[in-house]
Amino acid sequence: MGKQTVLSLLFIFILTGYPQIPLPAAPDWSSIDNDYSTGGAFADIDGNGFLDFCISNGNDMAYNYNSVYLNTGGILENRASWRSNDSGYFGHCYIGDVNNDGLPDLAVGYLGSGTSGDFRARVYLNTGSGLGPAPWWRSADRHASFDCCLGDFDLDGDLDLAISAGDAYAPDGDSVRIYRNNGGVFDSLPCWTAEESVPSDAIRFCDIDNDGDLDLFVGHRRKVVMYENQNGVLATRPSWVARQGIGWVLRLEFGDYDRDGFLDLAVASNDQLGDPNSIKVFHNNNGVLDTIARFNMQRRGTQNYSSCVAWGDVNGDGYPELAAGGWWKPVRVYANNNGVLDTLPAWQWQPSNPNYLVCEALIWADVRNHQLRVVTESRSGDGYRKLFYLGHRPAQFLDSIKVNGVAVTPADYCCDLGAGWISFARAPDSGNGNVIFYYRYPEYPDLAVTNWDRSNGNHLFLNTTQVGVAEAGSTSRLSVAVMPNPAAGPITIRFDKILSREIPVSIYSRDGRLVRRLITQNGVVVWDGSLDDGRPAVSGVYMIQAAGVVPVKLVWLGR
Repeated sequence: MGKQTVLSLLFIFILTGYPQIPLPAAPDWSSIDNDYSTGGAFADIDGNGFLDFCISNGNDMAYNYNSVYLNTGGILENRASWRSNDSGYFGHCYIGDVNNDGLPDLAVGYLGSGTSGDFRARVYLNTGSGLGPAPWWRSADRHASFDCCLGDFDLDGDLDLAISAGDAYAPDGDSVRIYRNNGGVFDSLPCWTAEESVPSDAIRFCDIDNDGDLDLFVGHRRKVVMYENQNGVLATRPSWVARQGIGWVLRLEFGDYDRDGFLDLAVASNDQLGDPNSIKVFHNNNGVLDTIARFNMQRRGTQNYSSCVAWGDVNGDGYPELAAGGWWKPVRVYANNNGVLDTLPAWQWQPSNPNYLVCEALIWADVRNHQLRVVTESRSGDGYRKLFYLGHRPAQFLDSIKVNGVAVTPADYCCDLGAGWISFARAPDSGNGNVIFYYRYPEYPDLAVTNWDRSNGNHLFLNTTQVGVAEAGSTSRLSVAVMPNPAAGPITIRFDKILSREIPVSIYSRDGRLVRRLITQNGVVVWDGSLDDGRPAVSGVYMIQAAGVVPVKLVWLGR
């Protein structure tokens, strides 16, 4: 946003190595398109079982097209094969299934540049073969919007769109707003607007008090505020405000760094406009956020220009690390030591010429499906609660949901896998463990960064943890035998221990699709070669996976 840089000719990578953060000394992948990249998100756009890299471009620098880098078998293309038809000064983006058809769609904010641009937020709909190139929906009103997010604030089972509003450079006074989703059709004008008319550049939904509805958090210059949600009704005046030491807020992200069951808030606070610079973490005390930060990073010196944060458990110990970035500053990762965050980075990277890296967004994901854990989690319905959080964030694939043993279709819920919540259109009935979520999450995620510097592209750092190698402090792994293998008839899947608990086992096709779910009894289960829908599996290579187990390759010869 309003950034200038001087380029030099030399481009080499510098890294200080730290063994506790399993990331490499240089990016494993970089894009080669000349974009002013800003927002970033991962989703399986083309349905091949691997996450594609979605990026919104333009910022306040130039008219630019949005892009998707497709992922084939764990390898991202370095030139985007999908481009939007419309170009603009686009801000950040957000992924979600806005019409409840089970396919991820892309929402994008429109920042503009001065008076240039149409300043209309938009959504690109997934057609089943990828995103449509033209916006499926655009707002009727016009607002400079650097950030956006999707969330079911009214608890009706579909995703509503919230946007930040105003330009801190101007500064143009404007109000945060929400566009309601009515069963897959967005209102063209906002259904909710904050009373306060102050420029904002960061916005996120979060159920901060675990009461079953999504509160709204907004980052302004010199403060972060929360609008409380009471059973689907959002207040228009903030009920929580943090001000101390806060500069120009450009990013908000939530994660449970101390694993107490309540989500804590990380804030990227920028000093380009003369305000304090920092990365701050606010602790959540049983549903009430502190107004004074528990942890402070990147405060020393001037022109630190902190711009983004993201939570991710990079070393698989169950405690999320905090990644942070800045304009012309390194990508950094702050280690989490059993619920205590370091305030000095445990890993960092930047080019030898800092002008070549202008971080706008950081995203954790398993691009290769390299270290995905299969999880089955149960929750108890009470007939009233609609919103449930998963135990691991970010989640990568939601394979299915069952309530009272019956599968729930995408038409009956919405979700945000990055934030880790599911919201039902109708509250599940009362029952003990009657709501079951089957999903996969990255145990050792990779780290991606969007880069505003158009000459040097976006970057991806692949997690260096080897498949099947448990790091110190991680959960111990079981081993499993699959016999016979290759096979043309029934297959016995046997764990190395006789376990009293049931273990979910998932079978994936070679392209990453989940094709069969099984449950062990006393550590053993037999697969008869049929898929979940009853059809026989075709001949080929399959992967057998369960939580805590090194995936096993199976050659199925058919019957």
